Amino acid sequence: MKRRETSVEINAPRENIERILEDAPQFITNWPYVVKVSTKNGVQAEILLPRFVFKFGDTYAFTVMTDSSSYIYEGIGRKSHLTATVTLKEWQKSVTANVELSYQGRGELLLGKPLEILTKGIARSLKELAENLGPIPSPSASSSIVDGVDFSDPMSVATFLSKSKMVHSGLHIVQKGGLLNVITEIRDRLSDSVLYVSGVTQDGSRSFKLLLRGSQVLAVEYRDQNGSRVVKVEDENTAREALEIVSGIEGAYMVNVWVPVGGA
Repeated sequence: MKRRETSVEINAPRENIERILEDAPQFITNWPYVVKVSTKNGVQAEILLPRFVFKFGDTYAFTVMTDSSSYIYEGIGRKSHLTATVTLKEWQKSVTANVELSYQGRGELLLGKPLEILTKGIARSLKELAENLGPIPSPSASSSIVDGVDFSDPMSVATFLSKSKMVHSGLHIVQKGGLLNVITEIRDRLSDSVLYVSGVTQDGSRSFKLLLRGSQVLAVEYRDQNGSRVVKVEDENTAREALEIVSGIEGAYMVNVWVPVGGA
């Protein structure tokens, strides 16, 4: 197994650094040698490591793990295994991030230099992203973002997601009438009130989007081969219609959950 390690001093609040690290798809997108990142089936990244006339490419399915001071991005590919560990140490006016990269698999003996570049590039990207990040939005600002979401308007959804972070991704078997139970299980591991939940079947024939505040459904969209239904809850009648749609969703779905940055 090849290992490389580097450290970087970041002149930004620890909260800013953690916001970057918690948004795994966006963070990984900014790594060197990353060709493409997808969140359709969890967090997957295509990474191409060049060495001499060779190119060692693989697509990694990433799992993100955290503890009190470290973020671990474990990527499992078909031909190799790539893991990046970021450990934060807070000093008086800055934070030091230690980045350790390990690689095992095809081309391992040749990839010392590319892995060194990748390690230093990850550290540099974290520093630049954290130092250029704006202040955490206030709860009132986040509430305004939530109120502006309308699933019939793709731009409103894009605006919401641009100010959110993904906190869960996984395959779930949803029994008829059981989607809210699945979401409740996920919510038990989170401290956020507002959740944006999307789901898609493996063949892409059915999908849903759901916006919730606590146990209250704020909006829902469901698509299948017969078309789409979109409901934004504004009164008792639309609340009943939204619950009817949610209760009818069933099957195996890849479920992603997002929350507004800064909470709501």
